[in-house]
Formats: sequence, C-alpha cells, structure tokens
Amino acid sequence: MKNPHRCFLVLCFLVFTVFDSNADEKIYVEAAKTADLIAKEGQKIVVYGETDGSGKSASGTNFVNFKDAEFFLVTFKTDLGQFKEGEPHVLYDGKRLAVEGTITLYQGKPQIKLTAPEQIVILEPDAVFPPPVSKEAKTTEPDKTKKEAATPPAGETVPEAPPRKPPVDPSEYFKN
Repeated sequence: MKNPHRCFLVLCFLVFTVFDSNADEKIYVEAAKTADLIAKEGQKIVVYGETDGSGKSASGTNFVNFKDAEFFLVTFKTDLGQFKEGEPHVLYDGKRLAVEGTITLYQGKPQIKLTAPEQIVILEPDAVFPPPVSKEAKTTEPDKTKKEAATPPAGETVPEAPPRKPPVDPSEYFKN
C-alpha cells in the first residue's frame, strides 16, 4: 500500500456511512408542505399526497403533479423504460402516493426524480400514512429508570462528554 493513511480514512468513512444509527429512520413530509420540502433539499425522504393534473412534455418528460402543492415528480425520457406498465403521468395521476427519493429544486420548486417504479407506493384511500410512530420513538420524556441511572450518587460528578472533533479537511490528506 502506498498510503496507509488514505486507506484508513476511506475505511472509516465507509464504516460510519454504513453503520449510521439514523439510517433506518425515514423522514415523511406531506407534498403540500413546500417550505419543509425545500428545507430537505439534497436529502432522501418520503413524500406523500394525492396527485392531480399530471402530464407529459413535448420532449417526453413525464410530470406527476401533487394536488394543492408545488411539489412534483419528474421522469425523463431516458428512464421511461423502467416503467413497464405505462408512463408515470398516466399510472399515478389521481392517485394517493408515497414516493421515496432525494429532494432537488427546479426553479425554486421541490421535486423528486422518479427513475424506477420501486420508488412509489400507491396508498389506499383509507390507509393511515405516514405510518404511526412506535411508542419508543414517541416518548419525549426520558424513561424514569434511565433518568435515575444517569443521576450520580450524592457527592459524585458525572464526567463530561469529550468535545467533538471538527470534520477532517480532505485537502490535508489528498493532494492533487
């Protein structure tokens, strides 16, 4: 190996990425909440709502618009082959959907690029969505037993958590 430090840094990055404790938690945002969607730009989330007025451009790009929302799904002509049952603007118009993808902005409006049917779940009209949060995640007050365990006995102090290190500047390690 030419540079063991570089390999170590790459390995650390992969470990922290794969074992992120929040990786299983999905973020759900209603399609009509434009400001919330804009705030999630660049993040992978689940957007849900009812679609209405979807269409197709002259170049073949499909748009799935959401009712009373500035949010939309865009599927470019190059990705239409993934949709064997039909084009997204036909398949998903007038449906209640949940779609997972990365939020991007186009002309200041939030969108998700739809590249595969697996990103979409068609919701039943009476389905509860987003899924209810489990009791453990809902609890805002700490569990009394946990609080008691965190309280040190009289006369003892709890050591402070070590200060967080700033992120590593890759330019220090990767010279061009």
